[in-house]
Amino acid sequence: MKGKIIFHWCYQLNAFSGKRIMAITNPLNPLSKDVAEQLREQMRRMLVRLDELRALASSPSSWIPPVDVCEKDDAVFVHVELPGVSLNNLRVTLLDSVLKIEGRKEREAPIGSQVPASDRPIRFICLERTYGTFAFNISLKWPIDSEGIQAKMTDGILEIRLPKAQSCGREIEIGITE
Repeated sequence: MKGKIIFHWCYQLNAFSGKRIMAITNPLNPLSKDVAEQLREQMRRMLVRLDELRALASSPSSWIPPVDVCEKDDAVFVHVELPGVSLNNLRVTLLDSVLKIEGRKEREAPIGSQVPASDRPIRFICLERTYGTFAFNISLKWPIDSEGIQAKMTDGILEIRLPKAQSCGREIEIGITE
């Protein structure tokens, strides 16, 4: 069988005429085990390096925490998952019916050139936790009573209560004249 080329026949649809045509294909010859192993090792190193770079990146708005917003009769509630974010690194503001939540989640154990080589990991096996700054806005369609706003952080969940202004939700009948 050495030196023999095997052709495979298949039918394909011609894109221009729409007719079926017979085509000859030749499958790729399998890579040798050495070449395949070298390629696999290079790709593994590349992916590890990519994960390391991602871990070191600290771009603005690099992540957005999960948020729930719900409305009740008297207030709007916002719940934000912020495990690992300290209150010192968190800011919540309300301006013109836009709630802005911004903050920073810092890495517990710094990784990078500042850490001595003996303390750095050999490689990362899995990097799924996100770090860095975040900022997002929630537009509110209800007038809010700014004096009654409350926020608390419990077990990594930020809960914000935004009471609706008394003028919200009242139905006023308007008389019509001829």
